[in-house]
Amino acid sequence: MPDRAPDSNPFAVPGAGRPRTGWYDVNDCRLYVEIRGEGPALLISGAASDDAEMFRPIAERLVGFTVVTFDPRGTRRSSRSGWPCDSAQHADDAGDLLRALHLVPAHVFGASAGGIVAVQLALRHPDLVGRVLVCEPGYFRCTPAGAELYSRARASVDEHLIAHPEDWAGALAAGLLAAQATPPRHDSLRELLEPPAGLDWYAARAHELAENFIRDDVPLTGEVVDRAGLARSAVDFQFVSGSESNPVFREIVEELSRIRPPIGRSGPVSADVITGAGHVAYFTPELIADYIRGQCPEPAVP
Repeated sequence: MPDRAPDSNPFAVPGAGRPRTGWYDVNDCRLYVEIRGEGPALLISGAASDDAEMFRPIAERLVGFTVVTFDPRGTRRSSRSGWPCDSAQHADDAGDLLRALHLVPAHVFGASAGGIVAVQLALRHPDLVGRVLVCEPGYFRCTPAGAELYSRARASVDEHLIAHPEDWAGALAAGLLAAQATPPRHDSLRELLEPPAGLDWYAARAHELAENFIRDDVPLTGEVVDRAGLARSAVDFQFVSGSESNPVFREIVEELSRIRPPIGRSGPVSADVITGAGHVAYFTPELIADYIRGQCPEPAVP
């Protein structure tokens, strides 16, 4: 389908320069890539329902970095060969992309299902990454509340698709409704993925990418984290959640922080919290960009 005009992105930085764009062949797939700025390399890893344009506002605010955003395998301008796939394949795609761009080691910021990919990238290709910031990864099976949320949402999605085959938008709505009914509730919860009032551009884009969410992101959130691999990894991980998110995500990042504490921290370990942010990182681009900037020093030369 044709892409929506980039300038309609409500959080884009006025007057920001255009990115360097291109397609790169990795693992029998053509990935669409955008590169902005100069400085330490930073890869932003989003979900399959998040194309590069979604993360444009964050990338534009990260002045002083070479920021890489891309459409994952199966998403928008990238090809669909071998799609849908698991997080390991997405991680290998990201790793080979960094090699092709000669941007290693690179810091990584991964959000939601893209956080799962960021963890896999670090575990499978530790030599390619610097610091890895993992924001509310959808490892729902890490905690009892997360497992309950996943079970309810997945059952509703499957039930809807049996009754309405290939109605991806309807299945997305059914899954989110089921997730809303799962305790613990939170007064400021915005139905997980629904944009704030007035941001219809994001609502339309989520509708267009509903198939990617259902066929790719939902299965990824059913994956189980490699606890042993994470615990023994030498990669510098930092897990983080938003203060306005459903508490289930806070529980997940706290559990992951117990498995793999941040390097250099002693005593009781707690995940970071971005005050004012919710689950969808690109709804608060300034907060996310500020957090990344504060967490990512220049990578060491290999």
